[in-house]
Order: sequence, then C-alpha cells, then structure tokens
Amino acid sequence: MPNRGPVAKSVNMGIGRKVDTWLGPLICALLYFVSRVRGLLGGPPQPAMHATTPPLPGGPPLRPRRVLAIKTYGLGNIAMILSVISALRREIPEVEVDFLTLPENRSLLELSGLVRRVLAVDTTSYGSLAGSLLKNLRDIITRRYDVVIDFEQFVKLSAIIAFLSGAPHRFGFNTDGQRRGWLYTTRIVYTDSEHMSQTFMRLLRPLQIDTSPGEVTFATGPESETAVQALLDEHGIAHAAGPLIVVHVGSGPNFYDVPLKRWPIQYFAELADALVERYGAAVLFTGKGEEEHALVHEAMRLMRRPAVDACDRLDIAGLLALLRRADLTVCNDTSVVHLAVALRSRVAVVFGPTDPLQYGPPQPEDLILYQDLYCSPCLTNYNLKVSYCANPVCIRSIPAERALSAIEKKYFGENASTPLTRPGEGAATGLTEPDAASPARPSRPRLTLAKDPGS
Repeated sequence: MPNRGPVAKSVNMGIGRKVDTWLGPLICALLYFVSRVRGLLGGPPQPAMHATTPPLPGGPPLRPRRVLAIKTYGLGNIAMILSVISALRREIPEVEVDFLTLPENRSLLELSGLVRRVLAVDTTSYGSLAGSLLKNLRDIITRRYDVVIDFEQFVKLSAIIAFLSGAPHRFGFNTDGQRRGWLYTTRIVYTDSEHMSQTFMRLLRPLQIDTSPGEVTFATGPESETAVQALLDEHGIAHAAGPLIVVHVGSGPNFYDVPLKRWPIQYFAELADALVERYGAAVLFTGKGEEEHALVHEAMRLMRRPAVDACDRLDIAGLLALLRRADLTVCNDTSVVHLAVALRSRVAVVFGPTDPLQYGPPQPEDLILYQDLYCSPCLTNYNLKVSYCANPVCIRSIPAERALSAIEKKYFGENASTPLTRPGEGAATGLTEPDAASPARPSRPRLTLAKDPGS
C-alpha cells in the first residue's frame, strides 16, 4: 500500500461560494459606482451598469503585451482554457500571459508551457487565503497588465480582482443574473448553447483574432513515463494482451449532501468486471485523496476480478502519461474527461445533472451516457452550479448493463465503430504476473475522437 501522506487542509469552499454569492454583488456595485464617479472626474470611462459593449468600427486591433488570465476552480476548465491561451499566443507571439488560479491547477498550467507565471491563491486557511490574495493583488497591480481575461462564469471575486488590477481592458462574461459584468470594460455574453471550450474562446473575440483553438501539448517528461511504466510492470500489465482501461470513480469536490455527479460505485465495479472477463482488460482505478481512495477501495471490494488501485500513485504529469497510454478511460463528468480530450485519448463518460452539450467530450470516437431527463441539467452556470436535488436519478438510473452494451457496440466486436481490440483477444484477466524479460506493452494506434449519439 503506497504512503498517501497527510491530508492537505483547505478552507471550506462551500462557505466561500456563499460569501461570493451574497457579498460579492455588493462589492461589485460599490466598485462600479466608484469607477463611474472617477470617470465623471476625468478618470478612465466605465460603461453604464446595464450597457452592452459592442465592437466599435475602425481603428487598429488591440495587441496586448501583458495579459492576466483568471480561473480559480476547476482543473477541467483549465484544460479547456489552455487551447484559448494557445490561440492567443499563436496570433500574438510576443504576448506574455500570467495566470491566477488555485494551487492544484499550477502543475497543469506549467506543463503546458503556455504561461509565463502562475499566481496561486493559498487556500490552506482563511488567513492564508486573505494574505495570498493581497500579495497576488499587489503583484498584479505592479505588473500593469494591458488586458485581463476573466474566464470565470459566475464568480464575483475574479471580477473584483480584474477591476482592482487597474488594467485598461477587462474582458469577462456578463452572465445573466450574476451581477458581475458591471466591472468589465468589455462584456462578453455568456451562452450555454455551445461547448464550454467554444464559450471560453468567445473571450478572444474583442481582440479581433482567429479564434480557432490552438494546439496544446504537455511536457510530462521521462520521469512520468518511467513512473507509469513502473506501475504497469509492478502489476504485470505492461505486457498484457487485453486493452488498458483507466477507471476514475471520483467526481471532484462535492458541495452537496448527495454526490450528484457520481455514478453508483457498484456500477463501476460491475462494468470493470465485465470488461476484464469478456475482453481481458487490465483495469486501473485512479483518484486523489482519502474520499476517492475509499471509493476505489469499495469498487475493488465489489469486483470478482483483480484490478489495480492507482489512487494517489501518480502526480498530474503521471496521470497525463497514463491517460495517453490508456486504450479507454471510463469516468464521471470530471476533470479527467477534459484531460483525456486534450490528449486525444478515448473516453467514455457518464453524465447526470450537467449538460454534455457543454461539458461532454466533443470528439466522435468518445462515448457519452446520458438520460436527458426533463429535470436535467440542474447544475448550470446560470444557477451558480447549485442544485437542491436529493435523488439524482439522472445518473443513478443508467445501469451498468447499458454502459457495457454501449461500450461493446462502439469499441469491441467486428462491427465496432472505434475498435480497441479483436473479440476474445486477451486472457481471462488482463492482470498477469510481472516478467522482467517481457517487452514493454506497445502503444496502440490512435484514432480521432467523439461521442455516440445513440448512447
């Protein structure tokens, strides 16, 4: 059993959301009126509170030298935003981009090589949170950014930081009902009618540049590949004949009494067993932290066949290296989806209270399982991702049998649209005893990816 180390302390993000929801609009309103008075006294102009800010014809396009991007919570959102930063740097090569976020997102941003500096907000205690916010704000003001791009969809704190930065151009979502767009100089309409990656790309439109997504690569390094190879060798998977399937049973931090975005753990166990028994799959469970470790332990306890507990065994670079090698990743709607998509690695996702139109994998070789009930989606950026559902039947009523049938139809068999392996290939189990003399498991060819409309 690997040493999982001490559990990192953190402030209660649920309380933070409530403070932002109720106190945030008051601060936004106060700062707005200060800016209007300052404008009347000869300072920089601020658009009227409810004004739209359409582009004005004529004049050269804005080419910023220094840009601050802001997105605090959500590793999956960061993964989607990276293609926006890449597009910005493609069109304006000389631009320097700094990024304000939470500490857990630092590694992914640094691995992308797209940002000059990551400013992390320390959330280990309320005192450290306040202290790091003040320190980062001083650095931001000193840096004198030309443009601030706020990628938050409803958080007020980010709009406040953008305003206090002193940047002459501030882009952000004027999301309906959220009372945060007042502080931007350029207000971008938020819409839930397209994929979130495309919605993020809208924030580049005021710069009048090509907003096709940019390429993103991750410099995971040989250490991460070595760590993944050692994990596979340890459990005899490196030379297994069947497909390598990563299963992620967590769903990120849960702000509710009921884990709304989590497929029942027994369904994961049933599906994993079937894939091992029918196709000789080697199954690795990933996760992070004590809660997800408990979920992985429960899934493996319910299984009849062996699987590997890789929870807390890999850092973010190692996880990327593992996802890149996997033949298929099966998971809830969480950050792993967007990491797999960024790597163009196939993924099957179970959706419930969120809309796969916005957050699902957009590639045709990926698979989406979704009920589309009349009460879904109940977690949206219009309602601050707050739901009062006590019985998420949208995700609980997708049985393991249905998931298995959809996966088999898409990935296994002679008529599979995106085959992983031939029928019956592999042993009775994908786990074998390690053999140091065996060659490394060869990587399989990749196909371009996306979802199954019939699932």
